[in-house]
Amino acid sequence: MPCTKPRYVLILAAGKGTRMGSATQHKVCFLVDGRPVINRVIEIYRASGIAYPIVVVGALASQVMQTIAQEHSGIIYAYQAEQRGTGDAARIGLRALDSVLLDGDADLLLVAGDRIVEQQVLEQLYELYYASACDLAFVSTSRSLESEQGRVVVNGAGQTLGVVEMRDVWQREAYLALRQKLAAGQPPTRAEATALLQEHTPADKVQVTFNDLWTRLQTAEELSRQEWNELLDGKPDSFMFKTANAGNVSMSPQQVAQITQVNVSVYLLRASALQYALDHLSTDNAQHEEYLSDVVNILVQAGRSVRTLYVQDSRRVLGYNNPAELLAVEAYYRAKKQAALVITRPTEHFWPVSRWLDALTPVGRSGVNSSLSTSLANEFTHAYGSDQLLLNERRRALTELLHFCWRHSTGDPQVAVVRSPGRANILGRHIDHQGGICNLLAIDREILAVVHPRRDDIITLHNVNGGEFKETQFSIAELVSLLPWDDWMSLVNSPAVLEMSRSAHGDWSQYVKAAVLRLQKHYRDRALNGMDLYVHGNIPIAAGLSSSSALVVATLEAMSAVNRLDIQPEQFIDLAGEGEWFVGTRGGSADHAAIKYGQRGKVAQVTFFPFGVKRLVDFPPGYHLVVCDSRIQARKSQEAREIFNQRIACYRAGLLLIKHNYPQYAPLLEHLRDVNVRNLRIPLSSLYQILLSLPISISREELADSLPASELASVLAALGTSTYPLPVRGVVLFGLAECERSRYGVELLASGQVQSFGELMKISHNGDRVVAHTQDGAEAPYQAPISDAYLQALIDDSASGDLLRSERARLELQPGSYRCSTREIDWMVDIARNIPQVAGAQLAGAGLGGCMMVLAHASAINALVDELTRRYYAPHTIEPGISVCVPIAGSSILALIDRAAH
Repeated sequence: MPCTKPRYVLILAAGKGTRMGSATQHKVCFLVDGRPVINRVIEIYRASGIAYPIVVVGALASQVMQTIAQEHSGIIYAYQAEQRGTGDAARIGLRALDSVLLDGDADLLLVAGDRIVEQQVLEQLYELYYASACDLAFVSTSRSLESEQGRVVVNGAGQTLGVVEMRDVWQREAYLALRQKLAAGQPPTRAEATALLQEHTPADKVQVTFNDLWTRLQTAEELSRQEWNELLDGKPDSFMFKTANAGNVSMSPQQVAQITQVNVSVYLLRASALQYALDHLSTDNAQHEEYLSDVVNILVQAGRSVRTLYVQDSRRVLGYNNPAELLAVEAYYRAKKQAALVITRPTEHFWPVSRWLDALTPVGRSGVNSSLSTSLANEFTHAYGSDQLLLNERRRALTELLHFCWRHSTGDPQVAVVRSPGRANILGRHIDHQGGICNLLAIDREILAVVHPRRDDIITLHNVNGGEFKETQFSIAELVSLLPWDDWMSLVNSPAVLEMSRSAHGDWSQYVKAAVLRLQKHYRDRALNGMDLYVHGNIPIAAGLSSSSALVVATLEAMSAVNRLDIQPEQFIDLAGEGEWFVGTRGGSADHAAIKYGQRGKVAQVTFFPFGVKRLVDFPPGYHLVVCDSRIQARKSQEAREIFNQRIACYRAGLLLIKHNYPQYAPLLEHLRDVNVRNLRIPLSSLYQILLSLPISISREELADSLPASELASVLAALGTSTYPLPVRGVVLFGLAECERSRYGVELLASGQVQSFGELMKISHNGDRVVAHTQDGAEAPYQAPISDAYLQALIDDSASGDLLRSERARLELQPGSYRCSTREIDWMVDIARNIPQVAGAQLAGAGLGGCMMVLAHASAINALVDELTRRYYAPHTIEPGISVCVPIAGSSILALIDRAAH
């Protein structure tokens, strides 16, 4: 096994940092939350396992060294006498490294001195580097288009093509603009050209950036066309990315400027690879300096393996170039520190079972209303609202679970209580993993879990419904020892996990293992403690209401309480979604987001990549969400997983084909959701033209002929061993239309247009439909329109200028063809649609069985129940499964506060 962390870090702290506006204080010596940044970062690197920090100093060198000496010893220093750029600083630091290398070569972390990188990000970088055996791994994140950080350019397959500094982008934009003026017929005046060059370039950098052109503009005479042509001759106005394996890619400066993925100057590579790159550095750039970021470009062009660790939350890799950015860093640290002060006392979570039971009794055993009862009553009201029937039912369920726990325990154990609801996604299905928006709510069918902390690593599982969910236990350490531990994807794709999933046959413990293993993988530097978990749930199994995801979330909540883990919101959602990959699916995190962050009485509009709750709107007053179980269990067999994963492969293949067919848009397309008229700045007719370029269906062999082999990995990974053709066009049309429906639908809810929202639900279900029905129930196969003629008609309508034709061509009104419903659910949906005061009905969950959901006015509930019973349940001689659901609060760990003790 290779070393899992580098031994050396080379910290570049030699620059003047002129944009900080201080001639007396070095950039790395500024304070963040009362502590010099350089001392903060050295501590982080040492905590991550690095033994030998090497700091390159130059400007204000003595100040930097004295500052470091206040907290750290054993530092190796190298001195850059003349500030000639970060590339030259790295070369000087590498010479110092040579004096301490034990074996002539070593892995080396190379960083800018003002970068504050979270330890977990460093550990993820180490994991990527060693697991992939690449030559260079570096960190990137997202910034606004106004950021001055270098842009990371990747191709459609996610391969890194290079890094471009923004000074070079601005320089080439200026040259291109000047050439365009010349081509238009009129040479620019000196004043126009001067203003153009100064638009983005600081005054002290203009001469260096534009050299002879700037010098010539300082003269009194205007330039002739011939003089302009001579001055611009040989000046670059585009970028060519040369790779050894993926060919050459040309991009305009405007295309590069639109990229939001930026380089944060954190690199991990061998010292020998760095030396090779440094030997090939050039000053042929806008600043006439040796760019450290060119190390990436040089290694890519040499055919070396270069990987990028993309960090979604940019706050986990902080840096600053000016006082305003430093203030933003300071504000983040202060907010984080303040949040850390608000820590729930452990006793608010863990109480003896007897105290919980006492709190569940409105009048305690003392004969008066106890403070514990008041506290728990407030928790229940926050979660469930004021519906007394629901409150009483939940109180009875928790009481039953606590008694069950007590019977299976010794003494009166200290326990915490976790609640984790089911979920409904009322608009935005099948698109969370493509960056789409989902409109989510948590429903009043949930898992209750009582958790008792253990001092060992054993997880024991007990379920009130023991006949269906057998008691079991496992050791975290033993489970880890059976599996590969390089990175999470290697683990979930390993033969050991695939066999474990196949032989488990959907056993409930698999979902607990999924959450526990993902947490242990994330906190790989500490051994997590185990727990005794007692579970009671009323979410229908395999009904499309995310009972399995609710169990994953409940386990994460319980393990967080037992191990006192501080998990940030986005991180929690990512861990839950990725954890469920352990059972064999490759879905997104929408279910887990709804379960965790649902709010009582609200619909949450949730975004992904990055995760965020964009908007909360009231659930429509007077309406109910009615969940109707088809009693056809949603399949989780190998065949079903192949169907689900095939649809994801269609999305990926479609996006790659669009990038291949329209290379001018490729830099703007990171996720399928990015294929929209706003991002591409094109009319709707052009978007339909893009869809027309996609094949209705394509085989693996045809796909291999259409795309470079290097770009197919993500498609084949999702496709697995399936040999079925990919229905690309219909799936992509569904995904793009569903992204629009989910984006637009919340506006309809907010403005009270419930019927219009319901129409979008109906159209969305048509995209999943497999059969259609007449009024009398006659069934016929259904195929959503996706033909060339259909798309050509949409192109013509959207470009016609006629209001009626343009209206019917709106993207959100096109169903697409995802086809994950069933004949039974289609029939139930059609029964519901024909009932007055039913706004909409559609599939619930991922499909292939389970439930459908109906948005119905209260006055329609009785008719809905009667019609579904008469026309669906009774003819099939099955028990009706109709639940009128209430939006409740997302998952939580209940707290008891004994106010008498305060």
